[in-house]
Amino acid sequence: MKTTELKAHKRENVGKRAAKDLRTSGNIPGVVYDEQNATHIYVDAKEVAKVLYTQDTYVISLNVDGSTTNAIVRDAEYHPVTERVLHVEFLKVTESKKVKVFLPVKLTGTPVGVSKGGKLTTKVRKLLVKGIPSKLPDVITVDVSHLDLGQTIKVGHASLGDLEILTSASAALASVEIPRALRSTVTKGN
Repeated sequence: MKTTELKAHKRENVGKRAAKDLRTSGNIPGVVYDEQNATHIYVDAKEVAKVLYTQDTYVISLNVDGSTTNAIVRDAEYHPVTERVLHVEFLKVTESKKVKVFLPVKLTGTPVGVSKGGKLTTKVRKLLVKGIPSKLPDVITVDVSHLDLGQTIKVGHASLGDLEILTSASAALASVEIPRALRSTVTKGN
């Protein structure tokens, strides 16, 4: 999994007014959760946007006033109209405890059906998995070169080693769709 560093500061004041003041000054209020307690923090809006507005998933080295801890983004709240980040939640991670994260899916290979005129369609861009943070890959790579016209690869067909897949095994990852122009020739041929 990719790693990055993010600087944060502890918040003294909590509540709506304090959060609004933070956002006005270019910061985002947040919380770091661990097993026992929660620490209220704030981070720079531009820095946290680099982590949130990407397809990648990061283990973040969160530096809270000089004390560094590893964390992942557990949740983020966005403004319904402007899509600005309003609040972010981090979850402290350790090497001994498994975490649930969404990892991006990367399709490799050229499907047989595409060379026959079909169109490869991605159905799922991220999978929810559970695993030890240090053993999580950057992306989940799925080979689709064997797909023919009208075929689909499902989540259950992807081999991910020791990762536990939490996304439904029956969910489609990708398929090769038959274009309208080819449908009549494919059905006549069968």
